[in-house]
This record gives sequence, structure tokens and C-alpha cells, in this order.
Amino acid sequence: AATIAGVMSVLLAGFSLFPAFKKLSIEEDWTDVAPVDDIPDGEPVKRAVVISQDGGWGRFNTQQLVWIVKNGDHLVVYSAICPHLGCNINAADSGFICPCHGSAWARDGRKLGGPTPRGMDTLEHRVKDGLLQVRYRFFRQGVPDKHVIA
Repeated sequence: AATIAGVMSVLLAGFSLFPAFKKLSIEEDWTDVAPVDDIPDGEPVKRAVVISQDGGWGRFNTQQLVWIVKNGDHLVVYSAICPHLGCNINAADSGFICPCHGSAWARDGRKLGGPTPRGMDTLEHRVKDGLLQVRYRFFRQGVPDKHVIA
């Protein structure tokens, strides 16, 4: 009985502690968004990206939305999650708008109005072999400064 309890203790400890010692692979993951040539110039484009996350006991995929603004060779990628309460941001004539509570941003992500505490959250991105890639992050909502939470 003591042997069985010992083995079970070791197994449970391993399962309990293993996630804490795993490297956060999301810190290193780049996600493909689209070929740069497929992104129109001057108009915001919404794209869905699939990101992989560690969920403690396993790895799972989720789909997240991003907004891309391309002006010539200059690209900016924004999270489509509103910094106020997490609704999905839509495009508008003046830039972007949150349909839930009326927050608005210019095309450069600058806050124009509404209850949002800050501008749109930019995402780190790169172009590799003609393909736009993003390092997706989640940010704390409802605070004036951008803080990565995952």
C-alpha cells in the first residue's frame, strides 16, 4: 500500500508541477497571417489567425482576429479585441469602432472617443519570405496601459 501511495504521489506531483516548468511556447510562436501581396494598400483588412496555446495539461488552438493596415511598405497589425471590455472591433469610415459601447479609433489606432482606456493594441509582426506573421498576445482590458497577460 505504501508503494502504491508513493508511486501515485510521484505521478501526481509530476502532472501537477510539469506545466509550471514548461517553457511558454506562445512567447516564441509566430503565426502566419497572409501573403503581404494579398493585403490591399490603404484599407484596413480583418484576418483570422490560429494561435496555439498551452492550457496546463495540453496544447490547444484558438482563432483570433487581427486588423492589418498597410500603407506602402509600412504595416501595422492590431488586435481586434477592444481594450475596454473585450468586444470585437469593426472597421468604420473614420478608422475603427467597437459596436458594444461606442469606442472609436483612428486608422493609426489612436483613441478618438468612447469608454476605451487606450488606443488599439498593436501586435508584434514580421515579414518572412513574403508572408506576414504575427506574434499574438492577449492584453489586460480596462486599464490605460497595455499589459500582456498571455
